[in-house]
Amino acid sequence: MVRVYLELSTLIALANSSDLFHKETKEFLDAIKRLSFEPTSCKQAVEMDLAIGVAKRPLRVTDALRMMETIDTCGIKLLNTQSRTLLVLVKKYLKETRLNMGDLLHYAGATLLNADYLASWDTDDFNPNFEKSINRVNRRENLKTIKVGTPTIILEWLP
Repeated sequence: MVRVYLELSTLIALANSSDLFHKETKEFLDAIKRLSFEPTSCKQAVEMDLAIGVAKRPLRVTDALRMMETIDTCGIKLLNTQSRTLLVLVKKYLKETRLNMGDLLHYAGATLLNADYLASWDTDDFNPNFEKSINRVNRRENLKTIKVGTPTIILEWLP
């Protein structure tokens, strides 16, 4: 089964009907489900991102709860991976890239959950250049490589 990892920006867009990318994200999710692909995200990465966001701006609690509800109602699998393994991989990525820990948790989560694609609207941190660095580590560690793109770009890659 093809697994598509949804990074936080796609989950936020899906949960917020006034988000600029809401419609495209919903269409993307519908398209991958029609293809019997599995939409997924890493529980630890999502929870850490939400905790950081709520700590910075307490009014975001409602947004965080809405996103968790959306993950459930849209059938996105929020999967666990070994936290220690996740952290070890993040540390290896840190040697190759200048990305922050939150972004690297998503890259590591996608890798350890055997995702084929990582979908994100955050093109500053999720793009072909960082994909190369991440996949260089993945190949060295005999892990699955991933394709990174916006939902729109990933749809163009699909049959």
